Amino acid sequence: MRAPETAAAPELARTVALERISDYPAHFSRATPLADALVTATEMVSYEEFERQIDLLARAMLAAGVRRGDTVAMLSAPSRQHLVHFMAAARIGAAWLGLNPRYTEQELEVVLRDARPRVVLAPPVLDGRDHSATFASLRRGCLADALVVSVAEPAPGFDLGWADFLATGSEVDAASAATAAEQVDADDIALIVYTSGTTGAPKGAMLSHRSIVTTARIQCEHWWAQPLRILNNLPINHIGGAVQLACHGIVAGGANVLMPRFDPVALPVAIRERHVTVLHQVPTMYQLLLERGRPTSNDFASVQTLIWSGAPSPRSLVTQLRGLCANLCTSYGQTETGGEVLYSREGARDEELSGSVGIPDPRVAVRLGDETGEVSGSRGEVQVLGDTVMSGYHDRPADTDAAFTADGWLHTGDLAEIDDGLFRIVGRLREMFKSGGYNVYPREVEEAIELHPAVAMAAVLGLPDEVYGEVGEAWVLAADVTPAELDAHCRQHLANYKVPKSFHLRTELPLLPIGKIDKVALRRLVERTTSG
Repeated sequence: MRAPETAAAPELARTVALERISDYPAHFSRATPLADALVTATEMVSYEEFERQIDLLARAMLAAGVRRGDTVAMLSAPSRQHLVHFMAAARIGAAWLGLNPRYTEQELEVVLRDARPRVVLAPPVLDGRDHSATFASLRRGCLADALVVSVAEPAPGFDLGWADFLATGSEVDAASAATAAEQVDADDIALIVYTSGTTGAPKGAMLSHRSIVTTARIQCEHWWAQPLRILNNLPINHIGGAVQLACHGIVAGGANVLMPRFDPVALPVAIRERHVTVLHQVPTMYQLLLERGRPTSNDFASVQTLIWSGAPSPRSLVTQLRGLCANLCTSYGQTETGGEVLYSREGARDEELSGSVGIPDPRVAVRLGDETGEVSGSRGEVQVLGDTVMSGYHDRPADTDAAFTADGWLHTGDLAEIDDGLFRIVGRLREMFKSGGYNVYPREVEEAIELHPAVAMAAVLGLPDEVYGEVGEAWVLAADVTPAELDAHCRQHLANYKVPKSFHLRTELPLLPIGKIDKVALRRLVERTTSG
């Protein structure tokens, strides 16, 4: 459902209004044909060439029988080919699905069995991992009816090689390709992003052209640079890599500076040599960048806007980042909201950036409510209504219904409070636990722990306790600090029932591919340890 229109919502003035995300490469191929669209370590692709490659691949998919409403998939690291494939699929009305090269065969099977793609593209070998046997196995099962194409030479486990697949596009003339593109509607699904599965089986959030374009255009209002050259190094199966980075650059007519993976040592050189102007990462990546990459102000001379999202940033990290870039921004969103819906205010100070996720963009409605949809004032679940919100979960009508309130607002599952107009995320509904009858929100406790200068990050879990029902225990990534010191530190900032019973100091914590702590993996590790 769309947000109610208000006279106060300003126009999206920085970018051209086009209906479909796939319209943007075509537009800029005419408006700025020689401008960089895709930049890698070895090549620079102009918008004119980007559009030419999109057209060729769209025709090949049409020749393979892909039609409006179908799904296509690609296994890849961030690359020129993955963005060409994304835009080509969107051009002909297909939903695009990114697959992470780190997926195991079992993980691939779960997603592919649910999505049922018509065509799948993948490299036979990537990062030393041979995918031929994997896809040979999948073709006997969940991909029995799909065309599986190698993005390189023909290989066992694949139906076609890349050159042969592209050559089939000659069977489709320009008029037929144009007709297919014209039939695509702004509300057609352009992207399926499977949630991480941290609270159960992965579900495919379906995002329309309208959702993606709206999110990207709003981002351009908050996060701009001239020229806009955004670093893209997040996994392609994640909302961050697919929309917040890739589509931000495309809608702006800017360049996606592509790196196949996050590499904190190589990152400063890439930023400097490829003239990155917009840097958007999660806080863990910035921590690792500072510790291992040791960037200098010269490395960051081109960076005009530095952003983090996906997790809060400790004040100490914000202070260090301020030394590299004057314009710091943070935000809040999730896969189901289609991207960011809360943004830090222009010129926000360090304490505001570390302590809040900003305010709602005026073009998206955000409220705090309870599970029934009743508005709860200054503390409650973040609920969202607007064009950016997902269309639903793929083939899961019951889950889709449960994701929305009776009056159409999306349940995010995130708890927040508003202080002086600023939103602060205090936890997840499902993570809350009761200790001695009191509600404890792990995120609030983690933030208090992370105020300690020796702490990089923390994770708090509620575990069973004979006396209090549940108590918090903390796993902390830190150096030169003791559990006793952390306990004393927390008692200065938290009520006694919120202070963790134990502090477990670690040199590493399990992380999701985008750098957030994987609490499901952490809980499993804890359960194995305690049961052993």
